[in-house]
Amino acid sequence: MLLWLCFAFLTAAVVAFLLRPLREASPGAVEPAAADLAVYSDQLRELESERERGLFLESELDSARAEVARRMLKRADAASAGPAFDDAASAARARSVYTAIAALLPLVGIGLYLADGSPELPARPFAERQMADVGQSNVAELIGRVEERLRAHPEDGQGWDVIAPVYLRLQRYADAAHAYAEANRLQGESVRRLLGFAEAAMLAENGIVTEPARRAALRVLELEPSRIEVRAWLALAKEQDGDLAGAVAEYKDLLAKSASDAPWRSAISERLALVEKRIAGGPGAPPAAEANAPAAPPAASAAPAPEPSAAAPDISAMSPAEREAFITSMVDRLAQRLKGDGKDLEGWIRLARAYKVLGREQDAEGAIKSARENFAGDAASLSQIEQSAAGLGLANKEPATPQ
Repeated sequence: MLLWLCFAFLTAAVVAFLLRPLREASPGAVEPAAADLAVYSDQLRELESERERGLFLESELDSARAEVARRMLKRADAASAGPAFDDAASAARARSVYTAIAALLPLVGIGLYLADGSPELPARPFAERQMADVGQSNVAELIGRVEERLRAHPEDGQGWDVIAPVYLRLQRYADAAHAYAEANRLQGESVRRLLGFAEAAMLAENGIVTEPARRAALRVLELEPSRIEVRAWLALAKEQDGDLAGAVAEYKDLLAKSASDAPWRSAISERLALVEKRIAGGPGAPPAAEANAPAAPPAASAAPAPEPSAAAPDISAMSPAEREAFITSMVDRLAQRLKGDGKDLEGWIRLARAYKVLGREQDAEGAIKSARENFAGDAASLSQIEQSAAGLGLANKEPATPQ
């Protein structure tokens, strides 16, 4: 109500200022005829002044005086012949016009506002209006705004919760995992946030189910035991840990409890067949590292890519023992190469990941420690190493034997 009173007062003040000339019309106003005669008298005085300065000849001055006198007589005759100027009536008309405009102007303004405006629209603070027009804003600009706020207010759990799924859609998986972790810490754990963290953490490590992701998946099952995708992730974790029998049992249980038209049955069936082939060690069975690669999300092979050679061996034709020996030799060759060339950042990360998948926990910790030593002082590389270490569950561990 106070706001509307302020609007009314401001409107009245503006109208009064604009119509001041009409309001101040008084009976003492100068008549038009008297004003004209005063102008002609001034012209005669000006002619006299110019004559004294020698600007006019006597003949020209007489002619000019006669013309001005003729106009004065004509104007005086017209004024005496016409109706007298009614000062009172003129002032009354001026006041009537002033009153009418002062009354109509606010009424017309209010009518137009009620017809085309939005008097019931709720108030919006400036900060809210700034963030409202998402459709017309640049995504990178919006992300930058949220990131700037989070740098200033790192305890803003809602901010982390908002930006985490955006990072995930933009394939910034490490950032998404960090954002989900902060949101879970500050806002409290929820199924949505735990699922987001687990998915982002696995994608950040090329499909490896790291220990933080596994713990998040187990927590989701505590809250919602019917989550199929979480059980599939945990079965995949068993594969990667070498518990093939446990993975097979989990996959079979998932298939037994699922509907025949479930869209994910084919993916689970493929994983089950792959693991059973690996257990049997028959022709076409993939090596241990390749078998650990999930169908979704896609994972890189646990073992590093072999060095190029003219005649690469046929892994599928090897026995299980031969395959394991071949993968171990590839990992060992990579480790040996990194001892001579320690500035291969991706090589150290691949080596740690391979050791982790092969169950060589201490070797994986040693690879992370050696990477830190080789890239000491390089903030960007150290940040990438720490992200990978966190994804592998090695962030705060010290190895017994460095690589």
